[in-house]
Amino acid sequence: MSQSSEFEDKAKNAIAVVESLGHSGNSYVFFFFDDNSVTAAKRVKAISQHVSAQLNFNIKVKEALDDCGVSDFDGTTYQKGRELLRRWGIK
Repeated sequence: MSQSSEFEDKAKNAIAVVESLGHSGNSYVFFFFDDNSVTAAKRVKAISQHVSAQLNFNIKVKEALDDCGVSDFDGTTYQKGRELLRRWGIK
């Protein structure tokens, strides 16, 4: 599956799609779903001059959530995702 179609499939079913800059300087795109699940992709520099950026879906979501502001919150990935949405004032 191409990154473009993987992004489209996730975005279609998400209740919220949010891009966030982590404390580390990494940029993430989070996908939040009705069942309280969350997945994320890390934005990385493109290897081609024809593409401005690529998304890497092969990351640890809990670490991405912590990097974006919920490292002080103890919980599962689902709980951390919901807490991040709450802190951002979304849903």
